[in-house]
This record gives sequence, structure tokens and C-alpha cells, in this order.
Amino acid sequence: MKIQMAAKKAIDVLMAATLLLLLSPLLLLVLAFILILEGAPLFYRSSRFVKPDKSIKILKFRSMVKDAKSEKYRLQERFMRDGYLDIPISCEVYTGIGRWLERTQLVEVPQLWSILVDGMSFVGNRPLPYENLLELQKFEHWKNRFDSPAGISGIAQVVGKHSLQPTERLELESTYSLVYHHGNILKCDFMIAIYTLRIIFLGSGIPYLKGRQLLLDCLPADFNHT
Repeated sequence: MKIQMAAKKAIDVLMAATLLLLLSPLLLLVLAFILILEGAPLFYRSSRFVKPDKSIKILKFRSMVKDAKSEKYRLQERFMRDGYLDIPISCEVYTGIGRWLERTQLVEVPQLWSILVDGMSFVGNRPLPYENLLELQKFEHWKNRFDSPAGISGIAQVVGKHSLQPTERLELESTYSLVYHHGNILKCDFMIAIYTLRIIFLGSGIPYLKGRQLLLDCLPADFNHT
């Protein structure tokens, strides 16, 4: 399994460096559109936890209005569910170009830098804000989801985080960590990457049970995951 972990890391670094070079013209175009349509700031910066005791600075293209954190939107009150803040794309807090960036996942592209300098991965459980971390602690095995590198896209994203119950999402993310340590993580990441592209181009994810089975199929047949 350590060979697969090393291969995953090497693939992440090589692909992130390559994509940053290839996508540079597109990134500049996106920045220009944000500046023209919405003005500064162009990026959204926040502290996110990749481990229960480790946080990094996450950089995204700004997809929301400038005062998104103000009380008038009540985002925490409206959309926080047991440790996961899932704001639907239809929410008034998103800008016009922001909705497009979210739908195409281009909003996450600046995080390629986090792969190179902070040890993130293309595929993995999303890093979480501190408020989400506090909410998750009500679950007994909440730390298990952090037993693998944080990623730009993960199993919860391809299943559809807005259609998942918090307990279902935590189960999927914890199972992904099991695959990272005990299963075929390269196969798992490849399948999640394919389904991520499906969401980007077709706008449809996969059902919860199919996502769960995807993970289980990447574990050894005799592995006890109960």
C-alpha cells in the first residue's frame, strides 16, 4: 500500500505543476472576468483543517458576494448540518460568474498550489473550516475522515454533497480513508476523477449506494470494514 501512496503523491505533484502551466491563460481570463463583473477581491482565502490539529490556507476564486459572511444571509443558520456547510448553488449569495465557476469546479483551480506546497491531493476528503470541525466532534469516529490527504474533489462531491445526510457523508469519507491505507487507492482516485469530470460536463453525480460500493470494491475482499 505504501507504493500506491507514494505513486498517488507523485501523480499529484506532477499533474498540479503541469496543469498550472497549461491553465495559466485560462486562469488569467477568469481573473479578468471576475475583476470586470464583480471587482476585487478576486480570490477567497480561508483557513481549513486537513487534520484535526492542522490547518492550511485555502485559495479559491471568489464566487460569492463580498459580504457573504454578513448576518443578513445567515449561511451558518440556514445551511450548516452536523459539521457540513453545504450552500446550494441556487443561493442568492453566489454571483453570476460565481455560479458558473462552482458548476464547472473552476473555483477550485487555485488549490493546485496547495497540492504543491501543502500536501493536498487532487482526490480526497475536502478540508473543513473550524466551525465544521467543532460540529463533527459530536460523532464518535469523526477523526477517521482525516486519516487521508485532503483533496480538491472527493467521494462526497461526486455523490452530491447536497443530497447526502451528514452521517452518510461522514461514512463515505471515513471509508475513503480506509481505502487510502488498506485498499487500491489509485483505482479509487481514478474512478472519483472520472465521476468528477461527469459532474463538470454533464452536471450529474452518482447515487449514495453506488458511491459506497465504489469504495468497498477498492478494499480487499476479506477486509473487515465494520
